Amino acid sequence: MRRKNGDSPGATQEGARPVDSRFQGESLNKVDGKGRISLPAKFRRALQSGDSRCGPGDAARLYIAYGNPTTDFVECLSGDYYDDLVRRIEDMDDGESARELLEYLYFVKCDEVGVDETGRFVLPSAAREKLGLDGEALFQGKGQKFHILKPDDGAAADDKVLKMLEKFGEGKEFFNPISLANKRRVDPADVDPQ
Repeated sequence: MRRKNGDSPGATQEGARPVDSRFQGESLNKVDGKGRISLPAKFRRALQSGDSRCGPGDAARLYIAYGNPTTDFVECLSGDYYDDLVRRIEDMDDGESARELLEYLYFVKCDEVGVDETGRFVLPSAAREKLGLDGEALFQGKGQKFHILKPDDGAAADDKVLKMLEKFGEGKEFFNPISLANKRRVDPADVDPQ
C-alpha cells in the first residue's frame, strides 16, 4: 500500500484495514491442564482492533467455534467479525439448510470467552477435547480470524499447502503465489464472439 506525501505511517487507503487489525503469523504457546493459554501479543492488538465495542481498558470479545468435524483446528473470531457473521446468518431464510448448518457451527458449537488484561483465556472444554492438546498449542493467523491447533497438525497444514502450490504451479516454469490474488483476466481467446 502506498502512502501519499504527508500521510502518517499508520494511514491507510480508504477501505484498507490497518496492519494491527489482522491476525498474522504463527505462535507456539503453552497451555496448562485447565486449558489456560495466552494469546500472542500481536493477536491481542488485532483482537482489540477488531472489536468496535471494546473501549480503553475493556476486554475484547473472542469467539471460539469448535464444532466443525471436518477440521483439526478451532476457529477464533473477533467481536466485529462475529457480529458480521451473525447478521449474515440472520439475513438467511428460516429453515434454509445452509442457515441451520451455520447456526449449529456458530451458535451451538461456539463460545464467547473472556480474555484478561494479560491476554490469558481458558479454552472451552469442547475445544480442548477436539484438539487433544498436550502442553502446547499453535496459533495461526488467517487475516480476520485465527486458528488454534496441535503443533503436529500445523506441520500437516504445511504439507497440504505444499501440495496446493505444486498444483497451482503445474506446468509453469516460474510460479508466484501472489498471482493467485489477482483478479482473473478474461483471455480474448476464451470469449465466444457471438
